[in-house]
Amino acid sequence: MREMDKAFDFRTAQTRWYGVWEAAKAFEAQPKSGKAPWSIVIPPPNITGNLHMGHALVNTLHDVLTRFKRAQGYDALWVPGTDHAGIATQMMVERQLKAEGTDRHQLGREAFEQRIWDWKEKHQGAIEHQLQRLGCSVDWTRKRFTLDPALNKAVRKVFVESYKAGRIYRGPRMIQWDPALQTALSDLEVKYEERKGKLWYLRYPMSDGQGELVVATTRPETMLGDTAVAVHPDDARYQHLLGRTVDLPLTGRTIPVVADAFVDPAFGTGCVKVTPAHDPNDFAAGQRLKLDSITVIGFDAKMTATAGAYAGLDRFEARKRVVADLEEQGFLVKIEDYTNKISLSDRSGAVLEPLVSEQWFMDVKEAAAKALEAVRDGRIQFTPEHHVAVWEHWLTNIQDWCISRQLVWGHRIPAWTCDACGKLHVEMEAPAACTCGSAKLTQDPDTLDTWFSSALWPFSVFGWPDETEELKRYYPTSVLITGYDILFFWVARMAMAGLTWMGEVPFRKVYFNSLVRDASGQKMSKTKGNVIDPLEVMEEYGTDALRFALAIMAAPGTDIAMSPARLEASRNFCNKLWNASRFVQMNLDESVTLETVPEFGEAEFWLIKKMRDSLSAVTKALEEFRFHEAADLLYHLVWDDFCATYIELAKVQLLSGTPGQKAAILHFLDILLRALHPFVPFLTEEIHEAVMEGRLPAGEPALLALRGWPVDEPLLQTRCGDATLIPRFQDVLSAFLRLKAEQGVDPAKRVAAFCSILELEPFAEALKAIARLESVSFTKNDLASATRAVAVVAGGAVALELAGLKDPAAEKAKLEKERAKLEKELEPLRARLADDSFITKAPEAAVAKLRGQAEEREQRLAQVKALLG
Repeated sequence: MREMDKAFDFRTAQTRWYGVWEAAKAFEAQPKSGKAPWSIVIPPPNITGNLHMGHALVNTLHDVLTRFKRAQGYDALWVPGTDHAGIATQMMVERQLKAEGTDRHQLGREAFEQRIWDWKEKHQGAIEHQLQRLGCSVDWTRKRFTLDPALNKAVRKVFVESYKAGRIYRGPRMIQWDPALQTALSDLEVKYEERKGKLWYLRYPMSDGQGELVVATTRPETMLGDTAVAVHPDDARYQHLLGRTVDLPLTGRTIPVVADAFVDPAFGTGCVKVTPAHDPNDFAAGQRLKLDSITVIGFDAKMTATAGAYAGLDRFEARKRVVADLEEQGFLVKIEDYTNKISLSDRSGAVLEPLVSEQWFMDVKEAAAKALEAVRDGRIQFTPEHHVAVWEHWLTNIQDWCISRQLVWGHRIPAWTCDACGKLHVEMEAPAACTCGSAKLTQDPDTLDTWFSSALWPFSVFGWPDETEELKRYYPTSVLITGYDILFFWVARMAMAGLTWMGEVPFRKVYFNSLVRDASGQKMSKTKGNVIDPLEVMEEYGTDALRFALAIMAAPGTDIAMSPARLEASRNFCNKLWNASRFVQMNLDESVTLETVPEFGEAEFWLIKKMRDSLSAVTKALEEFRFHEAADLLYHLVWDDFCATYIELAKVQLLSGTPGQKAAILHFLDILLRALHPFVPFLTEEIHEAVMEGRLPAGEPALLALRGWPVDEPLLQTRCGDATLIPRFQDVLSAFLRLKAEQGVDPAKRVAAFCSILELEPFAEALKAIARLESVSFTKNDLASATRAVAVVAGGAVALELAGLKDPAAEKAKLEKERAKLEKELEPLRARLADDSFITKAPEAAVAKLRGQAEEREQRLAQVKALLG
C-alpha cells in the first residue's frame, strides 16, 4: 500500500491509467455476460481534426453516461470511429500537393486516392490519441471508419436498392456549386452571410418601341442569360404588357414579359429579370413557364462563350464590365445601396454559384414522414424538447437531397455507363459486360456526400447489411448525444435511414449538448483569438478538472461560458478530494478494510442520509441528462458535507477511534469515489488504488472502473433516525464564518465565541478548528453586549467577542436592518394566514408550509428584538 503524494500528479495519472484500463479490457462490451445491453455510438470526428472544446464536451458527456451505465450493471458499449470527411480531407491533401508544385489532375485519380489513404493512416491516430487523453471509455476493438469495406458495402446496398425503388435518380437540377472545390453541395452545406452590396436598376426597352420596363437586380452580370421579364399576375400596373417582348440590352435578343406568382410586387419596380440557369427561383419559374435556359457562368466561375464579349472573364470582373457598358449605352437607371444575403461554401468559404448540373438526387420525403412520426409518437425523445420545433420545420419542408459530389475521396457511386450503347447500370459490383455485349463500361467518377455514409452509422457499425448478433443485440442504440447544430445534417438523416432500412428508430433518446463559448459568451474563433484549446487545458489543469468543469456547466439548452476561473474552481475541487483522501489514508490502520463492520454515531447517521438522498438525486439526474445537476450535487456532497463537515467532525475518530469508526470513514470515501468516477476517472482511480488496495472485499474488482454504482450500497440503507444536530452545527458554523467576514476579522485570527444552543456543545472542538476560534462557550444567557457581534440562527444565537474590534453602532444598525427585513417578510405571510378563504380552500400541505415559514421568521424576529433590548 503506497503512501499518497502531497499533491495529485495528474499528468502521470492521465498517462498511466488509460493503458491499465485497456489491458484489463475494462471498456470492452460483454455480449455473452447475460447483462442487459446499453449502447451508444460516437459522433465520428473527422480524421483531419484535432480535439476542440466542442469535442471535449460531447465526449465527456458520452463518457460520463457510459461509465455510469457500466457501473449500473449494463453491458455498456460505446462504439468509436472516425469519419472520412470527404471535402475536408481532400482539401488538406490538395494543399500539400500545391506546396509540392503539383495537383490531383497531374497525379491521376488512383495515385491521388492512394495519397489520401497514406495521409489518413498517418493522421487518424492523432484524434484517437486525444480521445484517450480525455479518458473516453470506448471499445477500441470495435473501432470503425466510414470508408471501411464493411461500411462501404452498406452504402452500396442503400444506393442500389434506393435507385431500383425509384428513390435515387440522376438528372439536371439547380444545385449550389462550389467553384473553389469544384463540387456540388447540398443546401445544408451552405452558410448565408449578410453583406452590403448594390441594387442595380436596368432599363429594358419594349421591342415595339412603346415604352420600357425597369428591373432591379443584385447580379447584373447574369442579365446576359435572361430569358424573360416576370411580373406578378395580380399586379395591375403591368397587365397590358403581358405577352409582349422587350429588347435585352447588350445581347441583341428579345425576351417575353410573363406572369408568375413568385414575383414580389414590392421588390424594386415589381418587374424581375428571369435567368433560369443562375437562380433557384428563376429555374423553377422557367420550368413552369417553359422558358429557355442560357448558361452564361460556368463551373469555373468564369463567363461562358454564350456571354459573348464577356466570355472568359471572372464573374465579378464581368459584373463591373456589364454595369459600365449598360451605363455607357443608357440602360442603367440608378444604383442603390442594398444589404443582401450571400450564399457561401461552409467548407471553402467561396461565394457559391447556383448552376444547373447533372447530379444524383435522393427523394427523402417518405423517410422524412417516418422520422416526423417517430418524434410525434415518442419513439424518439428530445432533450431539450424545444428542438422538436426545428425538427418539424426541417422535415416538413424537406427537398430532394443532392447526394453526388465531384470529389475523389469518398464512397464512389456504384453506377456504370456502357461506352457502346450508353445504358446505365447501378449494381453492388461492377458488371462484367453490358446487355449489349460490350465489356467497356465506365464508372461514374463522382462520390457520395459524406453524410450519406454517416446516416447509416448507428447500424452499419454493427455489421449491417449482414444480420449479425451484434446488430440484434445493440440496435437500436440507447441514446444519441450531439450538438444541435447538426440536428438536420446528421440526426434527421440517421432517423430516416434507420426507419427505412431497419424498420426501427436508430436511438430512443437524443440529448442535444450545449455549445462551448468563451468567458463572455462569445463564439470561439481563431480570428477573435479567444479559442480555448482543450489539449492545453488538460496539460495545465488536468483532464479531470476539464471534464468536471464541462459537466457542471452542461445545463440543457444553455451554452457554456468557459473561463480560467471555472477551470481553476474544478481543479480546486479535485485537489480538495485528493487532500481529504490523503488525510484519511494517513490515519487508517492497515487492518481497517471495507469488510470491517462500521460503527455509527450522530455524524455518521447524518452523512448516510445525506449520501443516500444525494446519490438518489444524482442517479435520477444522469438518467434524465441533467449532467450539471448531477455534478453540482456531487460537488456539494464532497466539499460541504464530506470534507468541510464530516472529516472535521471525524478527526478524533480517525486519530484515536475504534476500527469500526474508522471503517465508517473508509466506506464513505469508497462510495464517493465510485459516484465521482464517471466524472473524474483518473483522479478517482488514483485515489482508489492508493487507499483501497488491500482493503477491498473478496471478489471485488481491483479497478474502480469495473466497480458498481453505489446507490444501492447496503451501508446507505441503514436507518438513521432524524440526525438533526449536524444541520444545526452547519448553521452555527456558517454563522460564525459569516460574522467574521462581516466584521472584517482576519479568517486566521482566533477570537472567543458564544452559542446559545446547548445541544451543540459536543461539537465545540470542531467549531473551534473549522471557524478558527479561540474558544466556544455555550450558555443560555443573553449573548448581546457592547463588544460582541451577534447573529441569529434557527433555535438560538451566536456571538463573537470583538473587544477593540467591534463598532457598537454598526452592530446595532445591522440588527435593526435584520428586524426590518423580517417584519417585511412576515407582513404577507400573516395576511395570507389570516385569510379564512385561503385556509379553507388551499391544500393542507401549502397551508402547513406557509405556517412553518411564518413561525420560523417570528422566532428569529423575537430573538433580534431581544438582542436590541
